[in-house]
Amino acid sequence: MNMLNSKERGQVITANGLVSPELLGRVMMHEHLHCGFVAEDGALVTKETPVPATRRQYLLDHAAPLLRRCREEFGMKAYVDVTMPPWRGWPDLYRDVSRASGVHILIATGFYREMEVGTYFVKRPEDAIWNVVRDSPVEALAALCIREIVEGIHGTGIRAGAIKLGSSQTPLTALEMKTFIAGARAQRETGVHITTHCTQMGGESSQLTLLDREGVDLSRVVIGHTAGALMDPAYRKTMIEWMKRGASFLPTNICVQREEDWKPQWQLLVDAIHAAFDAGCGDKLFLSLDGGYCSVTGPFGPVTYIPPDPWRYLFTDVLPAFRHMGLTAQEEEAIMVANPAKILPVR
Repeated sequence: MNMLNSKERGQVITANGLVSPELLGRVMMHEHLHCGFVAEDGALVTKETPVPATRRQYLLDHAAPLLRRCREEFGMKAYVDVTMPPWRGWPDLYRDVSRASGVHILIATGFYREMEVGTYFVKRPEDAIWNVVRDSPVEALAALCIREIVEGIHGTGIRAGAIKLGSSQTPLTALEMKTFIAGARAQRETGVHITTHCTQMGGESSQLTLLDREGVDLSRVVIGHTAGALMDPAYRKTMIEWMKRGASFLPTNICVQREEDWKPQWQLLVDAIHAAFDAGCGDKLFLSLDGGYCSVTGPFGPVTYIPPDPWRYLFTDVLPAFRHMGLTAQEEEAIMVANPAKILPVR
């Protein structure tokens, strides 16, 4: 049963309300405006609160103009923000940056993965996953996601338009399984798509098997961070089999510098894109950077694992390099425009 009304189906839920998919233009499917793991006083964030005024102004001064340039120069009119509570920004931040830039922003609800001790800010096992996930039953987690999609986030009326889930290793942990079950229930009730964090080969099968078991239409699922799996010629067969069952895949974290550095590596990804199109699965691919602004272990600012500028780098460097390696205009149009327009609307 879809809890959203008939007028909302076929529309995209953004920070500024419903938008027709044909207005999205090019879409980046996995980015971060505000990923605030650590507060300004250095404490680990465990509860969502309004963004501090200085950080809010910083993003209006830096991120909004950069997004506007992406729209004006490259036709990027939308992106999916995949930062989870409690580390995402307050809802009005996304609304105001969207208005200032003219770029539609989809906010995600959902839950992040269980992180290994010693990674990022995680120094204790109890910090490895949001305490709300640890302390809440699956029914409450599902209800949280549904409420944020149907009613709005924190009573603002600004609604989430996607569900983000994640796992760390090939098998899901018990807590990650709880979040996937909750996310699956919310997806079935609302019709928005699910996007995931998945960095280990084999993890995509664990995630998709669970979601399929929970009754999610796999054509409403995007498995993220899958460049490495697609670039493995042997494992690519598994990926294409999942594509034929409906699932989509999203390579991210693509950095191209000098041609002598990137061509041997990233040519494999372009070859994988060709292979998916040849198999009739070109509608199951997306591209993004996983860039933006964050405070993981230090001061808030642009991510350092993507070269400057966040977001714009995809269009100034990555896509031109991929075209040099053989990516066709038709493939690029499908990946950046047509495919997002199919999966982002409520179904």
